[in-house]
Amino acid sequence: MTLALHMMPLVGTILLLASRRVSLLNAGVIGMLLALAMLIAAQPSVDEGLNTVAVKAAEGAWLAWHAMSIIAAGLLFHRAFETGPRQEGATVQGDRRRAVFVACFLVGPFAESVTGFGVGLVVALAMLRHMGLPLVHAAALGLFSQVLAPWGAMGVGTRVGAELIGVSFAELGTASALLMAVVLPCLLPVFWRLIHQSGLKSTLADRATDLVLILGLAALIWATNRFVAPELGGGLATGIMLVLVEGPRLLRSDVDMGQLLRRLWPYVALVCGLMATRLVPPLSDWAGNWLVLDPFAGLAPLAVLRHPATWMVLIAAILLAPLPGGRAREVASGAVRAALVPMAATLVFVELATFMSASGGAAMFGQAWREFAENMAVLATPVFGAAAGALTGSNTASNALMMHIQLSLAAESGLSPMLTAAVQTVSGSICTMLTPGRIVLAAGLLGLKTAEGAIYRLALPIGLVSVLSLLAVIVAVVGLTAWGLV
Repeated sequence: MTLALHMMPLVGTILLLASRRVSLLNAGVIGMLLALAMLIAAQPSVDEGLNTVAVKAAEGAWLAWHAMSIIAAGLLFHRAFETGPRQEGATVQGDRRRAVFVACFLVGPFAESVTGFGVGLVVALAMLRHMGLPLVHAAALGLFSQVLAPWGAMGVGTRVGAELIGVSFAELGTASALLMAVVLPCLLPVFWRLIHQSGLKSTLADRATDLVLILGLAALIWATNRFVAPELGGGLATGIMLVLVEGPRLLRSDVDMGQLLRRLWPYVALVCGLMATRLVPPLSDWAGNWLVLDPFAGLAPLAVLRHPATWMVLIAAILLAPLPGGRAREVASGAVRAALVPMAATLVFVELATFMSASGGAAMFGQAWREFAENMAVLATPVFGAAAGALTGSNTASNALMMHIQLSLAAESGLSPMLTAAVQTVSGSICTMLTPGRIVLAAGLLGLKTAEGAIYRLALPIGLVSVLSLLAVIVAVVGLTAWGLV
């Protein structure tokens, strides 16, 4: 079969997404059906093709379920949390500049890491809108809440990427965290420029403090992925930084700490529960070996007691228990309805990737691009990842579409498969902030009309700097490899 036929599923899906006339789910369904047809056609006989499809479809569904369960549980957790008492925002007093930094790099990313699906943007803008900033600039600043998207929704997209290529979640999470130590500091000049345009000044001491905090955050993300649990990479790291940065101020203020803790206990319980099942013996041993689902003999086994979905559902049930039965059912059914489309989209994109990999299409495209671009082929890795993230608005879909292709592109380049997968994960995840849906959401939350173009122009440098910093890493690694230094 020719390369053109093999690439029909990917190219067709991308063209449909780029047209903006077809939804993410419908584009994924069409691409999946095309990939299924290519897989059947690649087999020696129809019977063998149908048997292969059945096996690969089942494997793909199992891989997708890891992410789908977190999507549903995360939305249920968020909806249940929102049923509690709310604290209305007020105009920020004191150091507005620090408050903007906290909203963009700590509070927003924390919410995105724990729940995902743009919730971090909603939380960040709820803070920024009360700070007296120009609304267009506030919208662009709010998009910084997505910079830890590789760990959004408990790392669901990174988990899928790891499972697709047969490496552990912890390995890919740790490699991605190392890249964030490069990307995050590079994003600070963009942040400084935006706040300067918003009327906030930065002294040399302010910028030095920002750099120290960002490097500390990057170190915590790496340590959490390496030594605790990759799904806590964003939530635990930003949570610790929030305590260190905002804790002293809160203790000196007149904030009711008891009320604050009563409000935030679900997040504390979620993080502590997930940590305990991994770090506290004998609970960690028991949780890792009891009730482990492994229907495909080693293909992404699922330890139920360690899975984020289990803990989010449990805490959501506790939050909903005091509500009247009708209200609790309304919240739960609303969360399930909201989860159906992203769950279905996750399923079809993982199936698409599974079928393309099994048919050989991904490897064929990688070989063709290497023959065309020769030594420069690997430089497209962060560009392809960013484009997939911006087109789909989902790091899960981005990884599902591009992961196998990216590994094929990097073959014989000197770039290790793990680094390649991490570049794909980070570039595709961060650039989901540039999808039209995120821009429209930011504009809508601030009541802006016909301002999407202005917001996009202000936010575009965030994506460009991310891609360029990853490109610099690739050039450095390839160069050092060529000189025999790594």
